[in-house]
Amino acid sequence: MSAHSWVRQLQDPGGALRLVALDLPGHGESNPAPGTSVDDYAATVADFVDALETGPAVIVGHSLGGSIAIALAARRPDLVRGLVLIASCVKLPLVDSVGERLVAYLPGPLRRLVFFSMVKKVLFAPGAPVDAVTITMQELRSCRPETIVNDVRAARAMDLTEQASGLEVATLVLAGSHDRLTTPALAERLSALIRGSRLRIVDGAGHMVPLEAPQWVNREIAAFVESLDAPPRSPAAGAARKRPLLRHVLDRLARIARRRSGSMPL
Repeated sequence: MSAHSWVRQLQDPGGALRLVALDLPGHGESNPAPGTSVDDYAATVADFVDALETGPAVIVGHSLGGSIAIALAARRPDLVRGLVLIASCVKLPLVDSVGERLVAYLPGPLRRLVFFSMVKKVLFAPGAPVDAVTITMQELRSCRPETIVNDVRAARAMDLTEQASGLEVATLVLAGSHDRLTTPALAERLSALIRGSRLRIVDGAGHMVPLEAPQWVNREIAAFVESLDAPPRSPAAGAARKRPLLRHVLDRLARIARRRSGSMPL
């Protein structure tokens, strides 16, 4: 997938956000690079953010991009102000797919046809918007075959459990309730690993959440970024707000006790 897959966010970012999308090596208009692991991609993103010279940024990643964002935050926390991880996980469960192994033996054109048919079923929830399906399938068909293979290998090889559990950065985890690739259970595990993270699940969306539920995603991102600018809530202030109510209850109880003892009327 290229930067174009963020078209619905770039068209309507929400609030006063400045969004910048990039093509990773081998994706879109970027040339391939020797390294294609999650860490290699994270290093590329670090160079990109450094080149922007805007200071720490909120990094938004979808699917494998979310895993890359975790790796970036772990290796260069100085570049990351916050994370938005969409349909992402730290480690894919091991699945022995007989169908996938059989596809590998099909002739090239037939293998490509079967592959895209399988992908379409996995990526989208039933009744997904037509434009979401169209954009995604166009993106996949225009992607270099070797890039798809490398990304699948990178996703299967990654295990970012340690990196995620060590993060100390504001994080928002978004997921679709009908995601069959990175399931809501994987999103819950990811959120549990990152201290203080928030988990939000949109009903009726599959793996391609930014395209299937773009307005919801845009609102969640805008609200999250706005929350980063809000002053931290003071525990003392919260206690002060609760104290008048507590004092009122205690005074009421004292008056009831005195009334029962006959010492004073209400």
